[in-house]
Amino acid sequence: MATARFIEPQALAPFYPAVLRLALAKAGGGQTQPALQEIGEPSLVKERYRRMLATGELDVFWSSTTPEREAEFLAVRFNLLKGVNEHRVLVVRRRDLPKFAAVNGADALRTFKAGAGYHWSDTQILRSNGFQVVTASRHHSLFQMLAHGRFDFMALSLAEVDDAMHAQAEPELVVEPTLLLRYPQPIYFFVNRQRPELAAQLLRGLQTAAADGSFDRLFFANPSLKQGWERINDGKRRVLSLHGLQP
Repeated sequence: MATARFIEPQALAPFYPAVLRLALAKAGGGQTQPALQEIGEPSLVKERYRRMLATGELDVFWSSTTPEREAEFLAVRFNLLKGVNEHRVLVVRRRDLPKFAAVNGADALRTFKAGAGYHWSDTQILRSNGFQVVTASRHHSLFQMLAHGRFDFMALSLAEVDDAMHAQAEPELVVEPTLLLRYPQPIYFFVNRQRPELAAQLLRGLQTAAADGSFDRLFFANPSLKQGWERINDGKRRVLSLHGLQP
């Protein structure tokens, strides 16, 4: 079975294949499971992997959902990150921290310009909520653009922000400590529409893993996901709620 690689921050990269293996094992009832083959190159953007799923070069892909993706592929409706990715902290320039500390609602935040990836579902969500969004095709380019004033903030998930900040080389950038954006953005496994039996198998396995506790054990064994879950519930940030993408 072919699935993608190189598409997640390092801290999350092992998690999705591990969940996939768990789902197949739970659905298989002890039968021998297919070997997973992770294919791809570091230079490929996520949209290229989606095209590979459409052509059958991949069997499984994980992604945030959008109406367009659900129309094209079969979504396995099990939120793989338990909502951690639906809570976003802001990366800003250090000198702008007082401006963001004064933000008291979504309307005030809309006076700032956001940055996001060209193919990110976040881009669609922010624009549908009235934000100006500047885009780039490469993750590292966004940090450089933010540092040089092309926009004012990036919204990154609690599961990825520490890894992303460690990897970037822009000392002027910091994680804003007072705000938390929240918007619907579940992460699903997706399969080609010609493989409904695979979608059903994965959903059955994930539901079984959730019921017997093995999914939560895998989830909380990942330090980034565990820390993200704890940050959601610590009550230290003002939560600004946005609406998700509409079908």
